[in-house]
Amino acid sequence: MANSLLIQLIVSLLLGGIAVFSYSPFDIWPLAFISFIGLLLLANQPSSKRAALIGFVWGIGYFVSGVHWVYVSIKQYGELTTVLSLVVLSLLIAYLSLYPMLFAILLRLCHKICPAYSFKQLIILAPLLWQITEFLRGTLLNGFAWLQLGYTQLNAPLNGLFPVIGINGVNLFFSICSGLFAYLIYHGIKYRKAVGHRPKLHNFSATCAILVIFFASFWLNKIHWTQIDTTRQTTITLAQGNIAQSLRWDSQQLDNTLNTYRSLTEQNMKSSDIVIWSEAAITDFEVNQQAYLIALDRYASANNTAVAVGIIDLERQFNDYQIYNVLIVLGDNVPYQYPTRNRYLKHHLVPFGEYTPLESLLKPIANLLSVPMSSMTEGPAIQKPLEIKGFKFTTVICYEVILSNLVWQNFGTDTDFLLTVSNDAWFGDTIGPWQHLQMARARALEFGRTLLRSTNNGITVVINPQGTIIKQIPQFETTTLTTTVNPSIGLTPYAKWGNYPYYFALMVLAIIIILRRKH
Repeated sequence: MANSLLIQLIVSLLLGGIAVFSYSPFDIWPLAFISFIGLLLLANQPSSKRAALIGFVWGIGYFVSGVHWVYVSIKQYGELTTVLSLVVLSLLIAYLSLYPMLFAILLRLCHKICPAYSFKQLIILAPLLWQITEFLRGTLLNGFAWLQLGYTQLNAPLNGLFPVIGINGVNLFFSICSGLFAYLIYHGIKYRKAVGHRPKLHNFSATCAILVIFFASFWLNKIHWTQIDTTRQTTITLAQGNIAQSLRWDSQQLDNTLNTYRSLTEQNMKSSDIVIWSEAAITDFEVNQQAYLIALDRYASANNTAVAVGIIDLERQFNDYQIYNVLIVLGDNVPYQYPTRNRYLKHHLVPFGEYTPLESLLKPIANLLSVPMSSMTEGPAIQKPLEIKGFKFTTVICYEVILSNLVWQNFGTDTDFLLTVSNDAWFGDTIGPWQHLQMARARALEFGRTLLRSTNNGITVVINPQGTIIKQIPQFETTTLTTTVNPSIGLTPYAKWGNYPYYFALMVLAIIIILRRKH
């Protein structure tokens, strides 16, 4: 019995670990199905304790392989010792692993309602429980909605669902398809060998369901939900300053940073309508850089160019102050004068990086990390789009691009482009920035809009409305990317309805479970 459990735990760890290869930069999407199907089959244990162990160990494998790159920011830029860095990373991974553990426990506790390996359990209950636990992971303590399995489907069979039901809907259908595969595997092989009986009707139904979902996605992928507006066009330059993270907040580096971005801008000023800098490109308070900003604003206006600048805003209010991560527009119709109205304030802050959740309890952990600007204030959840040279940009900063619902709340029928600025230098030469880019691609596909992504050291790209990268510059180079783009018109179903169809699907699954329980 003990040996059997040990083998299952090892298999569970490996299954969780291989899932990372289904995400960018590897993009081996079948491994996502193999990983989650394995969890579904192994989670049906004789006891809740064993199920909890399986779920927790699967989560350890999943998050160790998937977010190990956080170590770079903790060790190198948090200035902790190797031991303390590993402790902090281990705590994060253990915390995140509680959610697949909760999923496995709930699945086991519901055996009386939905018997193990039944059609009802694997195809209806399991997807519903997975959405609940993933919602909790993306919400509690401000959430960490990284590595949602639906993102593995960007270059995979469920790709066509993104502009219809968004990432949450893709997550749901991914888990349903995984449940269908798990059902076929269990009843088509193991159950038949053990009992000599095979539920042919359900196997046939499961196979048909998989084919219908895949075919529907393939057909939906052929539909162009939005169209390019050929009557309007603009040339945009994305500036990649490539300032090392270890130097960014050094006061002696500031002049070099200002000169670098000014030089990159001046090189493209006459050929571009818009120049976009990265997140917090100017590592100083806006009030301290008035002379620089006014001069840049006048120079941009003289060349009929607008410049979007990432900077930190310090607002003093009586004896208190508020610090915001902002993107401001210079070269606007109105001369720059602090504080301008045409700006975006980051809303969703990163725990421990930009603020401390449950500060009274977790402040000691935050104090260990020497992270600059770690006491920021969140901006409003809903903000007007940035208006730059007559075009409207629905804007998000860094981590926010993974929050589909936040983008939807700020998206308008007159949105021309999606814009995100970021600084992934925190994560060095790891897979973290590639995963981040993958989620940005999903936003372009969901909303049917060209997405422009300007970063400090990469990955700076232009993504078309189909979620495909059409232009990219190398990481870790001080350079620019210039592109001529047209805005899009029209709306995808997801842009119209947001998560409402997804909520409806969850409600249907819940009703089926309740009704079948009564019978």
